[in-house]
Amino acid sequence: MITPYNLEEYYVRIGRLKQRYLSERFEQELPAFHSHLEAAQWFRSMFPGGFIFVEEMEAANAESYYLYDIIHDRELWERRQQDLKTKGTASGLGMLLCTQRVDIYEDGSVQIAF
Repeated sequence: MITPYNLEEYYVRIGRLKQRYLSERFEQELPAFHSHLEAAQWFRSMFPGGFIFVEEMEAANAESYYLYDIIHDRELWERRQQDLKTKGTASGLGMLLCTQRVDIYEDGSVQIAF
């Protein structure tokens, strides 16, 4: 069971900077959620201040799903956000892996980008 106390066990290090990234094991061991709201609340409790809403999308079957990012490296994320705002683009070592995308569907199912 994933808890704030054992969360660190679910991280791997990837990329040239050996950045922290959640492993596939994390997704496999997620609790069974019954709604988007339930899943989003759980993620917010696991990543306080580091789980942010990105946008709502529509799946092929007209069901909504919601894109979120887990911020793994706040300093890089803030720099990336500033670059996007001022330059319209963001590039630099580590910027791609400073967050990890989480898709949550209305039924509570979750897909995490790896």
